[in-house]
Amino acid sequence: MTIWVDVNGWPIPPIVLLGCLVAEILYFRGWSLLLKGAQAKQAARAMTPSVFAGSVGGEYQWNNWFWRGTFFLGAIFAFLVASSAPIDILSSRLLSVHMIQHLLLLVVVAPLLVASAPLLPLWLGLPRWGRRLIKGSVKLKARRTFYRMGEWLLTQPVIACVLLIVGTWIWHWPPLYDLALTNDAIHDWCEHTTFLAVSILFWAQVIPSPPLHPRLGYLGRLGCVGIAIAQNIVLAVLIAFAQTPLYAPYAHLVTAPGGFTALQDQQLGAGIMWTFGDLPFGIAFSILVHRWLGSQSDDANSALQSLHPTEKVHAGNI
Repeated sequence: MTIWVDVNGWPIPPIVLLGCLVAEILYFRGWSLLLKGAQAKQAARAMTPSVFAGSVGGEYQWNNWFWRGTFFLGAIFAFLVASSAPIDILSSRLLSVHMIQHLLLLVVVAPLLVASAPLLPLWLGLPRWGRRLIKGSVKLKARRTFYRMGEWLLTQPVIACVLLIVGTWIWHWPPLYDLALTNDAIHDWCEHTTFLAVSILFWAQVIPSPPLHPRLGYLGRLGCVGIAIAQNIVLAVLIAFAQTPLYAPYAHLVTAPGGFTALQDQQLGAGIMWTFGDLPFGIAFSILVHRWLGSQSDDANSALQSLHPTEKVHAGNI
């Protein structure tokens, strides 16, 4: 038996491969339209001397969509790795590998997907008849209600933070964790879907994802990331310092591959959660601090420029 393919002989489940392929086709079809539009605006602005400074904005927008496409490819690649046969098979044998699978969804796929701003490219990537079909099949009132509910849910920082904590902790509660390990449908369609949903909601509060924009300022977003770091550390500590194996399917593995006992494997998984799991949050925290300090400097410069010349001299002497 090999870990490189599943029981059906596939390294990655066909439904996952098909879903990722369709998503890539739709995304990059719409992405190319947005990129061409940004390039056209940049060229038009560059030809007009009076708005030469505006071409910088066009170039910045072009770069934004270029990087968003890269983020989308990264999200797809990480999702394929998390769904691959080696990860899936080893996750049923080692808690540490299962923890890696969870973290790929929570702190790699989700933030990259949000950063790729997929809503507009996926919509534009649909053929016109597809967009007309969707619009025609859903009544205008229902469509507006659904849009408002989705927009409200995606712009509620408190709810997003609470759902991230609840969604993460509840699936690490031993009875539910054991249930997911013994039932593939619950594991793939309930546990993993929950992780993706709550993490996407959370990262949408931190990372701009047009047409969605975080409602919070830099300090508010720093608070959200700080809460995420704290809850991740607490959960990792509880798992790491447990005196006995918490999860029954792993507790029966007295000697796991590599010579680890079940308790040592559990401690390794908690260590991975503590370090690798906090790394993306730490990166986000650092970027937010840098941008917040930059905004403070810009505000100070703007205030100084608005002063009267004599007031500028006085301010400089201070």
